[in-house]
Amino acid sequence: YLNNLIQEKIFFFNKKKIELKKDVLIVSSLVSKNHLKNKNDFYFGDISQSLKKKKVSHFFALRNFSHDEYIKLKKIVPIIKSFKSIIELNKKTLLFSKLDFSQYEQIKQLRIDSIEIETSQKRYYPLGEQIAPLVGFAGKEGKGLEGLEKALDVSLSGVAGSERLIQNASRKVIKRPILITPAIKGESINLTIDSRIQFYTFKHLSRFIEANKAKGGSAIVLDNHSGEILAMASYPSYNPNDPNRVIQRNRPLLDAFEPGSIIKPLVLAKAIDLGLISLEESINTHPGFISLNGEMISDSSNYQTLSYKEVIAKSSQVGVSKLALFLGIDGLIAGYKSFGLSKPPDLYFPNLAYGTINARPNISDHEIASLGFGYNMTASSLQLAQAYSVFANKGYMKDFKLFMSVEDSEKHPVISSETASDVLEALELVVTDGTGLLAKPSGYLVAGKTGTSHKTRLKGGYDKSKYISSFAGIAPLGSKRLTIFVSVDEPGLNNYSGGAVGAPLFAAIAKDILSYLDE
Repeated sequence: YLNNLIQEKIFFFNKKKIELKKDVLIVSSLVSKNHLKNKNDFYFGDISQSLKKKKVSHFFALRNFSHDEYIKLKKIVPIIKSFKSIIELNKKTLLFSKLDFSQYEQIKQLRIDSIEIETSQKRYYPLGEQIAPLVGFAGKEGKGLEGLEKALDVSLSGVAGSERLIQNASRKVIKRPILITPAIKGESINLTIDSRIQFYTFKHLSRFIEANKAKGGSAIVLDNHSGEILAMASYPSYNPNDPNRVIQRNRPLLDAFEPGSIIKPLVLAKAIDLGLISLEESINTHPGFISLNGEMISDSSNYQTLSYKEVIAKSSQVGVSKLALFLGIDGLIAGYKSFGLSKPPDLYFPNLAYGTINARPNISDHEIASLGFGYNMTASSLQLAQAYSVFANKGYMKDFKLFMSVEDSEKHPVISSETASDVLEALELVVTDGTGLLAKPSGYLVAGKTGTSHKTRLKGGYDKSKYISSFAGIAPLGSKRLTIFVSVDEPGLNNYSGGAVGAPLFAAIAKDILSYLDE
């Protein structure tokens, strides 16, 4: 074939999808006629609908492009370049980008041999900012640049293949392509995320953060029965379909922070489980403060004598400090680790946070007491949510999954079912007669705990004007199906406590989800 061009082309199967549970696209890619790289998509699914794949087409003038053809095409699309400038280039020249369907069909009907239409790839994200920090996005060539798109790029994309084409001088293929190397299809990824639950979670999280003039926040919803992560929201977020997007991190998985009073029920659980105390046993918190190593730890009021259940309900710093010292540093750290703290979660995501626990030699009593109310340690939202699920799952810990393809993990005991029941009783009192009064969604019984912690300064110490407010809860108390964790970073100083910010956010999310699930 002396007058023909023999060319070898690389081609790819469409890059696979990312889905939620029931074949609902959260990422779609464009169909490419020119074998450009198209990933499979992510799916998720609780809404029985599918997203049509779209095309973004561009057309080019080839060297034998004529003036008559130029006039015909200008009646269909607004070509900016003059015919003279196109001819002077004497090469394949882009005439117009992003043809709509009508323009594409009209141009195809002209049957002009001197133009070439190409379809480029673009990933499209129907849920937009609701789930962007988790899923991330891909670049122009379909390569994952953030989030799961980046982490799972190889799995979604597969392996390229190649074929040999024989073209004439006009670059028209004159023989059937010869396969050189077959392409290997990528995998579709099914997430456990429920789109409706994700919508409710993101909606309320974003509204509460804006209303409280906060810096950001996160929320996670776990299904205690199935071991699935049903929602993971992070705010601020971004629109992954916007080329001018400003990337925001996935806070539930990447941020580790000092949890504050959220941690107190874990201390109570271990002390009860070891037989050191009982739930109704009393402790004296008078006169409302305690001095350790020259540092003062105080309650908001002098509660006098409290049962340990009331220590949790009132969130007594003095009460839990004495309990932490009674448990001892070894028992405290062992307890936290049994709940999964300071250990990497069994979940695949880049740069996953897993926190730390102060276990230095010769640790002071004040530091041990501080560990008891959530300072001198850090944990992520995911870790704290999983820790609270132990109380709903009769004392057993599960590794919650994000991918449907992952087999259910074996649960392992952390505390006895009797201890879990005792802690739930204390957590219910938090909502009915404690710091979490605003956490109760109308029509449902729930249990949970508030948390408020000061943020650290860059130069050391704590900033008395910056807080993280949180709430961890189990809903409804009957089935104990859901564990919901929320945190708000730097709410305004008018309302900054876990009871004032975290609790009502939990209630808003829980009410919509429980109604949707018909619990």
